[in-house]
Amino acid sequence: MFPSSSSSSPSPIFWFHSCHGQDARALKPATVNRAGFASVAEAFAAVMDFSENGEETSLRCNVDGLSLVVEDSSQEPVPVVESLLMSEVSWCPVKGGTHADMTLVAVVPPAPGSGIRGTSVTGLTSSAEGWFICVLGCTPHSFVDMLSACGCLRTDLDASFTMSHDGDCAIGEGAYATVYQMRAAAGHDVAVKQMHHTTDLESIEREVAALAELRGDHIIGFRGIFWKVETEQVRFSSVFDLALGGDLLYKVLHLGGMTEASARPLFKGILRGLKRIHDHNIVHRDVKTENILLQSGDVPMLADFGLACRITDEQQMSRRCGSAGFVAPEVCLGTPYDCKVDNFGAGVVLYFMLSRETPFSSPDRDSAATMRKTVKCSLHLQRPPFDSMTSRLRVMAIQAGIRGACVRTKAAAALEHSWIVGKSDKTGSSSSSKKKEKVLEPLSPVPVVEERSGADPGQTQPDDTPTQGGYSQPAGVQQSSLPMAECV
Repeated sequence: MFPSSSSSSPSPIFWFHSCHGQDARALKPATVNRAGFASVAEAFAAVMDFSENGEETSLRCNVDGLSLVVEDSSQEPVPVVESLLMSEVSWCPVKGGTHADMTLVAVVPPAPGSGIRGTSVTGLTSSAEGWFICVLGCTPHSFVDMLSACGCLRTDLDASFTMSHDGDCAIGEGAYATVYQMRAAAGHDVAVKQMHHTTDLESIEREVAALAELRGDHIIGFRGIFWKVETEQVRFSSVFDLALGGDLLYKVLHLGGMTEASARPLFKGILRGLKRIHDHNIVHRDVKTENILLQSGDVPMLADFGLACRITDEQQMSRRCGSAGFVAPEVCLGTPYDCKVDNFGAGVVLYFMLSRETPFSSPDRDSAATMRKTVKCSLHLQRPPFDSMTSRLRVMAIQAGIRGACVRTKAAAALEHSWIVGKSDKTGSSSSSKKKEKVLEPLSPVPVVEERSGADPGQTQPDDTPTQGGYSQPAGVQQSSLPMAECV
C-alpha cells in the first residue's frame, strides 16, 4: 500500500468517485467517451461533477499487492481490480472540486482475458470503462507511480522524466534498445530502456508481469512501462531503478577475477534473487553476467526478464532459449527443463567471477561449438585459479550450477551450502583432494548441436539489449556469452 507520510504532512487520501456507488461490495465501473480528449482522465473530468464528491462521504481505496481495493472500516479490503497488470492509467488536475489541489486518476483494466491486446496499444476505441479515483495529500506522480510498479500502462513518459544532466545521458546501447539515465519528477535518477522497434506484445506482458510480482531484494526495481506511437509504430519504454555499479561482466573484466571472500556475498545475493524468482514459480532463463546489475555496495540485482516465464506455461517451457555459454545442457538437448536451468547459469557466473573466463565458450565465438561444449559439460577445476581455492568452493561450483540437472541443487539448497554460509574448509586445496577431482564426465548421449539459421516466426529475437553499465568489449578480451534468444 501507499507509504505513510511524515508526521508533519497530512496522509495521502484516495477515494472512488461517487459515480461508482456507495456499497463497497457492489461498486460498478463507469464508462466515458474519450473521443477528442488526450486521456481518459481528462474525458471523465470534463463531464463529471466534483463539487459534492468529498472524501468524507466516499469510499476510500488503495493498492494492495497488485490489486486495487476499496477500504471499508467494517470489513477487510475488497478487491475492485484483482490484477492491475496492463491496466491503462492517466491523470489530470480537477477543477471545481472540493479541494483546490485534487487530482483525478483513471484506471482502465484491459478486456477480460485479453491482456495487453485488450488495451489501446492495439488501437483506440471511442469509449472506455474504468475506475476513477480522487487523490489528495500527495503529488499525483506518487500515486500513479505506485500503480506503475504494479504493471500499469502509461503514456506520459516525456512529462514524467527528463534527462538527468546536459549532454549524452545514454548509458547503454544495442540493436534493440537504448538505456538512458533520466530524472523523475520526485528528483531521483532512474534507468529508462527505450526500445527501438515494436516487439512481441506477449513477451513484454510476461516480462512486466514477472517484474511487478517479484518486487523485492536482489531483483532490479521496476518503475513502470510506457508506450507511444511514433512513425506509425508502437514503441515501449521500461523504467527501472538505476544501478550505478554497472553490470557484473564490466566489473570482472575491468577489475579482474575475484577472491573467494569477495565472490561469496555476490553469489549469495544472486542465489537469494533466484530463490525469490523460483518461489513464485517463475524461471528467468537468461542468467548471465550482463544481467546481474550492481547497486551501491556491490549488491547484485537480477535484471532483464525478457525470457522469464511461469514454470506452468507449457508452451514457453518447451522453448530452447537463453544465452550460449550460460544456457543449461538440457536446454541445448531439447529435453524438458525446470528452474534448475537458472542455477546452471549462476554456476557459470560464479566460474567467471573467480577466473575471468567462462568454462564452455568457443575461442572463435561459435555459438554452436559453445553449446556442444556445454552439452559435454567437461569442467576442469584442478588448474589455476581453482587449484588454490577451497574444496568447498569447488563443490559449490559443481553442485550449484555446472553439472547435470539430476544432481544440480536448487537455489534454496545452495544457500545452505557450507561455502555460502562461510564454514571453514579444513581440507583446503590439498593434493589428495586435487587427485580425486577429475574432469567431470560428459552427459550421455552427446549429440551434435547444429546452429539454427534464425528464430521461428513469432519468437523473440536474439537479445543484445544493453545493460546499464554501457559496457563496450575491450580489445583482446573474449566475449563471455553469445546472446541468443532461440538456442540452436
